[in-house]
Amino acid sequence: MNLRGAIVVITGASSGIGRATAIAFARAGSTLVLAARREDRLRALAGEIEDHGGRALVLRTDVIRDEDVAALRDGSLAAFGRCDVLVNDAGVPGGGPFAQASPERIELIVRTNLMGVLSVTKAFLPSMLASRRGHVVNVGSIAGRVAIPGVAVYSATKHAVVAFSESLHAEVAAVGVLVTAVNPGLVRTEGFPQVGFPGVLLVRPERVADTIVRVARKGIAPEVSVPRSAGALQALHGLAPPLFRAAVRAAVRVRPER
Repeated sequence: MNLRGAIVVITGASSGIGRATAIAFARAGSTLVLAARREDRLRALAGEIEDHGGRALVLRTDVIRDEDVAALRDGSLAAFGRCDVLVNDAGVPGGGPFAQASPERIELIVRTNLMGVLSVTKAFLPSMLASRRGHVVNVGSIAGRVAIPGVAVYSATKHAVVAFSESLHAEVAAVGVLVTAVNPGLVRTEGFPQVGFPGVLLVRPERVADTIVRVARKGIAPEVSVPRSAGALQALHGLAPPLFRAAVRAAVRVRPER
């Protein structure tokens, strides 16, 4: 895809990977639709993009609210007529022992990290199918490919996002729409401090953003790991599960549930 002039919709754009991805696409010449709950941060980001000659539309969006998702779709299509790339990045952390997680927190993680991806994709997919082009990029996680202790609910949602991405790609690729799960290792951001995890898997948001731009430009699907060492971890998980689990237990220290 030629990204110059492409219309790119990004959820979770107010910070972390989403913010870095918006800046990376703007540098590639794309027009941005910035979606997140914190409108003040979105407007600051839009101003930064426009100061460097880019173009960005701000649409405050909570992906767990159906009316917000509909407004994001309608506002984007009314302004630009299409969505070339949809980046589903909105997400919330879910660390800590499962036994200590409240039902309300569990529901929020599932609704945001999984149902938010499904809802936003459902909203934009018809226009992509009608034009027979487009790329949906879902930000997954290494926790969506291997089981890491201490993030049971978060990992469950990311496993579902990876499976959804692969399955949907198989459904729609023949008509020209691609779907990709980009699975970062551990990205230290405002919402995800990544305390207690091995540093070898830590990556910067900008590196993930550059990968997402490359995925859209080159049409890579249905899955990419960042960094490549995360892919090696997946291979170890598949080839030698007991060895993988022992290594993870040694590297990740989680207090026993009480």
